[in-house]
Amino acid sequence: MTGPLRCDVLVVGAGPAGSAAAAALALRGRDVLLVDAHHHPRPKACAEYASPRIAEELASLGIASATWRSAAAAVHGMRVIRGSDAVEIGYADERGARTAWGLDRMAFDALLATHAVGLGARLEEGATFEEIVERDGRVRGAVVRTRNGRIPVECRWLIGADGARSRVASQLGVRRTVRAPRRLGLVAHYEGVPALRDHGEMHVGAHGYVGLAPLPGGRLNVGMALPLERGGGARARFDAAIASLPAVAERLAGRERLGAIRGAAPIGCRVSEVAGPGWMLVGDAAGFIDPFTGEGIYRALRSGRAAADALATGEEAAAAWYRADRREIFGTKDRLTWLVQGMLAAGPVMGYALRRLARRSDAARLLGAALGDCRPAADAVSPRFLFEVLRP
Repeated sequence: MTGPLRCDVLVVGAGPAGSAAAAALALRGRDVLLVDAHHHPRPKACAEYASPRIAEELASLGIASATWRSAAAAVHGMRVIRGSDAVEIGYADERGARTAWGLDRMAFDALLATHAVGLGARLEEGATFEEIVERDGRVRGAVVRTRNGRIPVECRWLIGADGARSRVASQLGVRRTVRAPRRLGLVAHYEGVPALRDHGEMHVGAHGYVGLAPLPGGRLNVGMALPLERGGGARARFDAAIASLPAVAERLAGRERLGAIRGAAPIGCRVSEVAGPGWMLVGDAAGFIDPFTGEGIYRALRSGRAAADALATGEEAAAAWYRADRREIFGTKDRLTWLVQGMLAAGPVMGYALRRLARRSDAARLLGAALGDCRPAADAVSPRFLFEVLRP
């Protein structure tokens, strides 16, 4: 890549959010430049779990289900466990049962980026975002660094899709400190566990939680969220977390760990604003709370599409339209996510809720559908539903 370059839309970050935005924009005829500091395929510290609604998002981008399912394993439900309390969480909408997915992120991310290129987006890997360019109170471009040096890029819109530690958000001055919950995320792959071929488990302990989810190729993703402030190296903390949960230790007994333990800290991202004059943030760069409820990949894809939809409304209205659309799409789900976080912080409350849900199958099905983005999250934060779960 040599410069200076020009494009309608510069997208920084070729993960699911950035590639989805680039693909959706290319479908609308926009001239898109997609840049990423790394090269596909690349490993990610991720639970590699996606809620059922990714199927609709990928279809909207023109990706045939047979194509992406080759890099996915069907997950028919999650079992949430805290000590002796447990409940099965499934997914369903008005058409019936739905399937979540365990994804090979290396293959999945590469597929999305390649698809965006196939639709007409330009992809430049090994291109690191360095700084924004502003004129007259509006973002007008950016400077990226490649092996050829610093390259100026002129654009009408800049989309930051560069993850939870977004340099774009930092440059814009909208990134905020994550004050709570403050957790360390650790992830590793293991040999598959036969009992977990088509469903996953979330094990809640006194100091965090561990998730087990099947992956394609007969592997298992072991991801955990632990208190950030506690000391110790990643390997020691990873092993200690497994040992602290006997059910997890039993699942992994005799199973070989495949590859390195990867980490991210703190889990989560906060921003004061998601769009402004000439710019938008999508995916994790636009803020997320915690991966327990497992909607990160769906949110990435959906927010990428929302950004493309916003730009189709016209240049002047796009930022306001995007902000309003995000509130409508994600606002109530965020409230549900915070409710779950509150229960995680108050362990006895979580145990009480699990016991009640185990006895009340209708409530458990409704919660699963809301967590899986299969029905409005408002149904699971209504006073009626909360009374149903918490009443004696």
